[in-house]
Amino acid sequence: MQSALQVRFHGIDPSAAVEAAVREHVQKLEQFYDQLVSCDVSLESRHQHHRQGNLFRVHIRLAVPGSEIVVTRDPERDPRHEDAYVALNDAFRAARRQLEDFARKRHNKSRRDTVRQGSAGEPGAIPDALEAD
Repeated sequence: MQSALQVRFHGIDPSAAVEAAVREHVQKLEQFYDQLVSCDVSLESRHQHHRQGNLFRVHIRLAVPGSEIVVTRDPERDPRHEDAYVALNDAFRAARRQLEDFARKRHNKSRRDTVRQGSAGEPGAIPDALEAD
C-alpha cells in the first residue's frame, strides 16, 4: 500500500488485537489487489440495546487508482455484530467483493481500450494477439 493504514476506534478503547486483525484483513486485500492507495477502517461501538450487548459498526474506505470503495456494516442488520471480529469479517468480505468488481471492470475496460486502439495504434485495428492464425 502506498500510504499507511488508519484504524480508528469510536466508543471503545483501542485494541491491539483488533488492530492486528484489521491489518491481516488488509494484507489479504493487498495480495488480491496490489494497487491499494490507502485504507481507513473505523470500528464503532453502538449503544447498548435492552436484550443484547454492544453492537459494532464497521466502516471501511479503500482508495484505489481513480476511485474509492466504501463499505459500511451496520449492526441493526445482524445481531452477530456483538462480536467485533464477526463485524470486521463481514465488512472485509464485502470490501473484497467490491474490490473484485472494481478490478474486473478495470480489466475489462483496459481490454476494450486495447482492442479499440489496436496494436498499430489505429482505431478499430485488432491487436496481433487477438487475430486468428
